[in-house]
Amino acid sequence: MSVLLQTGKVYLLRKAFNNSFSKYIFHRKKSDVSRKFISFDEIVAQRRAEARRSLVVQVNSESSFNELYGYCSKYASIDDIHHYKNSGGEHFMLIEFSTEENLKDILQSCSSHQKDLDVMGVQSPFLWFRATTGVKEKYPQSVKELAVKDGSLRVNEEVLFEELLNCETVSDQIQMLYDRTVLNDIGVRLRYMVARQLEIIFSSLYANIKVQPFGSSVNGFGKMGCDLDLVLTNTLNDNMTSPNHRLVYQEKKSEGGRSPWQRHMELVGALLEMRVPGASRVQKILNARVPIVKYSHDLVDVDCDLCCNNTSGVYMSELLWQLGSLDPRVRPLTCVVRCWARAVGLTNAHPGRWLTNFPLTLLVLFFLQQKDHGPVLPTLKHLVDLAGKDDIRIAEENLNCTFLRDLDRLPSESYAQNDDDLQTLLFKFFEFYSQFDFQDKAISLNEGKPIRKPNSHPLYVVNPLEQALNVSRNVSYEECERLRLEVRNAAWHLESCMDGHKSDDWGILGLVEQKSSRGLKKLLRVGNSHRLVSVKDLFNESDDVEPSEQGIRSKMEKYKKTDKLTGASVSEMKFKEKKSEMRFKNSQTAKEVYRIRRNKLI
Repeated sequence: MSVLLQTGKVYLLRKAFNNSFSKYIFHRKKSDVSRKFISFDEIVAQRRAEARRSLVVQVNSESSFNELYGYCSKYASIDDIHHYKNSGGEHFMLIEFSTEENLKDILQSCSSHQKDLDVMGVQSPFLWFRATTGVKEKYPQSVKELAVKDGSLRVNEEVLFEELLNCETVSDQIQMLYDRTVLNDIGVRLRYMVARQLEIIFSSLYANIKVQPFGSSVNGFGKMGCDLDLVLTNTLNDNMTSPNHRLVYQEKKSEGGRSPWQRHMELVGALLEMRVPGASRVQKILNARVPIVKYSHDLVDVDCDLCCNNTSGVYMSELLWQLGSLDPRVRPLTCVVRCWARAVGLTNAHPGRWLTNFPLTLLVLFFLQQKDHGPVLPTLKHLVDLAGKDDIRIAEENLNCTFLRDLDRLPSESYAQNDDDLQTLLFKFFEFYSQFDFQDKAISLNEGKPIRKPNSHPLYVVNPLEQALNVSRNVSYEECERLRLEVRNAAWHLESCMDGHKSDDWGILGLVEQKSSRGLKKLLRVGNSHRLVSVKDLFNESDDVEPSEQGIRSKMEKYKKTDKLTGASVSEMKFKEKKSEMRFKNSQTAKEVYRIRRNKLI
């Protein structure tokens, strides 16, 4: 979420204190009025510093807070304690200490399991608070309280839809959807704790290792429960590369037919299986363009993708973070478009021939660059032109990732040049792509305008940092046509909502609810005027209500059946009844069956 500081005043969006990065506004001085944007590097540095002085401790329940606080405060000063639960119902508390030295004092007091002799101890920021063996120590009531309780609990979908239904405007709906689903503070903290855990464990094998999150977890567009992308980098500081040092580490060169990084990732996968607490379901994908290791972290309840030296992913996250920070409407708009695409089936959790969230996000950012309605965002070409020497970044394979890092140097006339509300921007987004020429034109954030497609891919979205790549090359012709159809339908729906009439699917409710369950939710939603048909309503023949054509037809069919029944002889009916009675061996049983049938008919 964008945080703007102008003339000493702080401007925050609604529910800002639930946002992942809102706390960092307090790191700025009031006198520092020359800067109004927080850089991506500042956010990363502060999050990494948090992780270096934090621990995650498994406890019995949230009521263990006072005992845990009393025990840990004997060794170190505590800033905050955050509580969360994983999907298995286990309770954890993330403890942030005042300094990194305090954390070292705590780790010196840790022990390993004594009952499992075949378990080799490992240093990790993930611990377990063991029950006391002797007389339970009495701790005074803590002056602090839990900073967060059930921090990883996701919002109930039914409750969210009820809140959206009661909003005053569509813009309020979009903002509320973003506030309720965005990745919160403890979600970001835990993802940096996973990265910190790998750094500690791998530090015995690598002298210059760094593990950094990237993707949705850090670019500001992530939602609760999103996957965690991690990159393992080989960082060389000035101290390690200084020619004045005559003592140099002996190193092991990688030998073999496969790429050295494939072999490193194979080793990393084995370490995850054998030595990393919480890591499970490890899967090595070594023959991909970028070798990765996929695994699940059960203690944090997150799926992780770990790659090596893919620093272009970090710079892409930085670019998205900056574009999302320039205007407070960017991230809520992207959030609702992602939810809409998932509801109509344009995106899928599994890879295939459909869109993914990354090119969909680029579609939103590209729309916001259009000059017809006043650009909300600048082009990447403009950011590159303004870059200085401090902004130079070179990724793997000599990929140039240079662009302006200090957004305070960006001219104000290059962004936020219209005051459209979120509802208007969403409608214009659907209208823009319903008329877009996907057959001949490609989408380029670098130019900020449609360019000619270099090949015949159905959908062409240029990778901003690797312009020779199409990030939507997997999308089929059928999915591209379905995208055109769905944006047209969404535009029609929003246009129908502009008359001010609030129905059960008004605003974004008709966009973000799953199609398969939308009709049933309408019927079952509390306070809905549409109800399931009852038997009493079927047999209601009140003359006060004007009969419909379908009702008249059904009554005529009923009268026809009645005439046929009256034409049948009474003796034939009695014979049939007698015949059916003789099927039962016990007459008492037969009477009971007939009684039940009669009650059902009544």
